[in-house]
Amino acid sequence: MTKDITILIPAYYEAPRIEKVLEVVTNYQKDTRIIVIDDGSPDHTSENASKFPVEVIKHNQNLGKGSALQSGIKYVDERDRSPYWVFLDADLINLEKQHIDKLLKPLEKDNTIGMSVGMFSEGGKLRVDLAQKYFGILNGQRALSREFVNKLPDLTWCRFGVEIFLSKYAKAMSIPVAYPVLEGITHHTKEEKFGLIKGVLYRIQMYHECLKALFTWRKNI
Repeated sequence: MTKDITILIPAYYEAPRIEKVLEVVTNYQKDTRIIVIDDGSPDHTSENASKFPVEVIKHNQNLGKGSALQSGIKYVDERDRSPYWVFLDADLINLEKQHIDKLLKPLEKDNTIGMSVGMFSEGGKLRVDLAQKYFGILNGQRALSREFVNKLPDLTWCRFGVEIFLSKYAKAMSIPVAYPVLEGITHHTKEEKFGLIKGVLYRIQMYHECLKALFTWRKNI
């Protein structure tokens, strides 16, 4: 049976953090289908997610965020696709049900809007807040209409550039986008999750993949 909302949560190496997110999402008082996509995590991300009433997909190796979201979309039969979809990161801090409401509200009020992009505000981490203020195109907290999801080309190639591609694609297709503010929410930095050296290297990889998406996205429409 088709649910009102499908929530996709791509996750990599998030065993210590994903439970906090799922505690909120699985208690959201709306008709939801929640799918966690473990993108080849070497830790207990899948096991910890499986403690909750969610569906878990696991990649055998790390394929990138774009591929994780693509697996989630492909996993849901087109006949069972929800009117609304929500993409959430697995490492969010201070996530509350009201944040999901704010993501969905623009689409529920105006059926011409195809996507909303949540903007962080005063989440308690200056670096994250500044990044959201000036580079909101990178934000992973999004709500999408079924019509927009059905139009999306394959996202596998995007890796960390998937949010850039989603925003660029919406603009190219003249799909209206809303930008609700999500007060008080933030997420863990790469350095916090992986340690300083590995975190910096991971961040450099992320920037590389984002720049690739920024300059090559048209080739993948």
